[in-house]
Amino acid sequence: MKLLRAEFQNFRLLRDLELDFSCDPNRKLTVIRAANESGKTTVLHGLQWALYGDSALPDKGNGFRLHPIDWDVSDGRRVPITATVEFEVTSHRQAGKELRETRRRYRLVRSAFEDVDSAARRSASTVKLFALNDSGATPVNAPESLINDELPPELRDVFFTDGDRALSFIEADVALSTKRGRVQRAIRSLLGLGVIDDAIRHVNKAAAEVNRKAKRIGADSELKEVASRLEIQERQREKLELDLEDAKQQFASFDEKVNVVDRKIEATLQKGDREKLATDLERAQKEIGRLNKQLSVANKEHSGLFRSQSIATDLLAPMFTAAFGKLEELHDQGKIPSTTIPVLHDRLDAEVCICGETLKPGQPEGDTRRAHIQKLIKDNQRADEIREVITDLYYSAKPLQGEGSGTSSIWLEEYASVVERRDDIQELRDEAGRKLRALENQLDSLPDTDIQGLRATRNQYKSQRDNYLTKQSTIETQLASLKRDIEDLEAKRDRLLKEQKRGTRILAERDVIQDVMKVLRSAYERITNEELGKVSELMNHIFLEKIGADPEQGAIIRRAEISQEFDIIVYGPRDRTLNPDRDLNGASRRALTLAFILALTKVSQVEAPNVIDTPLGMTSGFVKRSILRTAVRESAQLILFLTQDEIAGCEEIIDKVGGKIFTLTNPALYPKILVNDPGVADRKVLRCECNHREDCRLCQLHSDAQVELAS
Repeated sequence: MKLLRAEFQNFRLLRDLELDFSCDPNRKLTVIRAANESGKTTVLHGLQWALYGDSALPDKGNGFRLHPIDWDVSDGRRVPITATVEFEVTSHRQAGKELRETRRRYRLVRSAFEDVDSAARRSASTVKLFALNDSGATPVNAPESLINDELPPELRDVFFTDGDRALSFIEADVALSTKRGRVQRAIRSLLGLGVIDDAIRHVNKAAAEVNRKAKRIGADSELKEVASRLEIQERQREKLELDLEDAKQQFASFDEKVNVVDRKIEATLQKGDREKLATDLERAQKEIGRLNKQLSVANKEHSGLFRSQSIATDLLAPMFTAAFGKLEELHDQGKIPSTTIPVLHDRLDAEVCICGETLKPGQPEGDTRRAHIQKLIKDNQRADEIREVITDLYYSAKPLQGEGSGTSSIWLEEYASVVERRDDIQELRDEAGRKLRALENQLDSLPDTDIQGLRATRNQYKSQRDNYLTKQSTIETQLASLKRDIEDLEAKRDRLLKEQKRGTRILAERDVIQDVMKVLRSAYERITNEELGKVSELMNHIFLEKIGADPEQGAIIRRAEISQEFDIIVYGPRDRTLNPDRDLNGASRRALTLAFILALTKVSQVEAPNVIDTPLGMTSGFVKRSILRTAVRESAQLILFLTQDEIAGCEEIIDKVGGKIFTLTNPALYPKILVNDPGVADRKVLRCECNHREDCRLCQLHSDAQVELAS
């Protein structure tokens, strides 16, 4: 199958656009040049919608608006949306020794009606197929069957893809089983193994019929009971196998949704996380409040230094030194501290003299001695009052004597410490203020994206994905047990059949069915293994050719293969396994996945278009040119959507193999990207015939330097 032309009406940016594609076997490349936001991805969606319907749209078309976004939703009108694709199908028929080729042309028209309102409700699409000939167009019944035969839906992502989605076969962000499933489905679909799958299902039905026959001849017997139980078990197995396949598909679907949301979160976080910034902003404000309090305390401490004892001590240090000298002299002479009166009072209280004589009142000797001591206390009381003052001064001045006796200034040391601490806090406060202003500016510049909402959605998808993984494991366990039961019942049924007269014929039918099943399964495995090896070998050849002179990767990559478990594996020096998504640069990853797609298409011998959006992104130099040359050589028909940056350096290759080249322009890009005003008020894609080396008034772009300066 080859695409001839396409036409779109009211499909998003494609209000009225016609495209034509090269079918020349010698110049089989079609280049659609377009800047970003100029309709490349929309055309890819439009082609897939035309061929496969809503199931080919993002999220299967749920919430995906088709009418142009700038239409006034208050109109409430209902508009027709149409996509038309003309294609050619080639078939071959052996006539004797001659292989005859027949080419048939068809026109497929898909249409739907959509309400221009906020809900964008859309009717179910209708599709019509016409066979084109010299006499006109003849309607063809069941158009989906022809499309599904020529371009199986399982291979939609092989025939229609973009440079980023092509990486889905190797990306690290999805589960290993999801990647394996993608590779396995692509390989088995292109190799036509669905035919064998159908045959195996028919044989299973025949086996079920054999069991029903056994059930009928064993009326009211043990054979009937066993056959009935076996019939129930087989139905249960069929149901479990369908449930298992559904669980696998649901797991892969939610795994992909988790991956999509992760990419949205990552893209948003590259610009900034609004929630995190708000938290950082609150934290910065609290930090400023804390530093303001510390700064206030430091300022008070600074002010308090001028009312402190240390400044007085430093200022009065010379006078303190002279006074301390006098006090020390009195102390050395024993004149201070004064202890006479306290000692005499102590003796009176103890009623015993220092000499040991009694001082008890009521005794003649005691009363005489007590009177003498009381007279001594009275005589010494006036002198002790002076000595007490001097003693208090002596001990109270001790701390001042220690502070003022050194050569360094205590106050100056305290001052230096307080000022230094205050200045440090002030610097931290200023830095916190600058951080706060930066956070406020960053928050103001963020797009209005709900990171928390995205994370909640991701958690929901992840929970559903994990539930299906658990369901898958449970079903697999049930199936394993059920298959053992079925084998036991089949053995018992066959033993009972041998005891029946009519059982021999039924056993013979069973043997034939088992032989056919063995042949089919053997053919299935053989084709899978042999063709898988061919795809793997050709993928490796194409891949190494593409990156052969890549100075960044060529030295470490030795080969690539597809394992029996359908893993795409890359090997480095000494057969060390490399992770394609982490150990390869962007150019090599893109080269690897495109090599897989091209090898798969080539080995299957299916004549089909490869329609790829921005395949040369993240590539440059030799690798970019090599990818383009190889893709043209290995494709039956190659349709590429390229930006000017992707084309740069590949002009000579396009000169040689380009059959159709034109440019798409979005007028909404004026004046930032487009040089001239297109004079079109509507937001829609326009086509001009400028090739990869030309531009006109409509499609002329500013240089990158001019765009950056304008920004």
